[in-house]
Amino acid sequence: MHKNISYLYAFFGFFLLGCGVVAVDLAGEQANTALITGAAGGLMGLTAGHFLNRGKRWGFMLGTVEAGLLTLLLGWRAGTYFIRLLSEVQQQQGAETTETAGMAFLLTTAMLVISLLTLTVSVMFAKQVLSETK
Repeated sequence: MHKNISYLYAFFGFFLLGCGVVAVDLAGEQANTALITGAAGGLMGLTAGHFLNRGKRWGFMLGTVEAGLLTLLLGWRAGTYFIRLLSEVQQQQGAETTETAGMAFLLTTAMLVISLLTLTVSVMFAKQVLSETK
């Protein structure tokens, strides 16, 4: 089972890297936090997947802790972006500003959902993975 979870962590890493690149492509220089979250989280996810695939227990711990921390961080950021989006819609600001805030909210929410799913799968199979690794 630890091999399957390692592939999940690798997918999680590539997904985060991809979201960081898409955020910079869509929002430009305003997406520095998305780029940092995507790059750092993606590299950590790939590292966790690689070492868990080799049977290292700390790779599983790294991936699970990363998914948990990113779930908290991205939940907070998604809530913040949602409130900002609502205020921009109520104030009827320009379409460009609302579109950028909407895309930031959608990307952050997508990252949140994948982080939550990764955390859930990690917790569900933790006992089995810990018994297989050393």
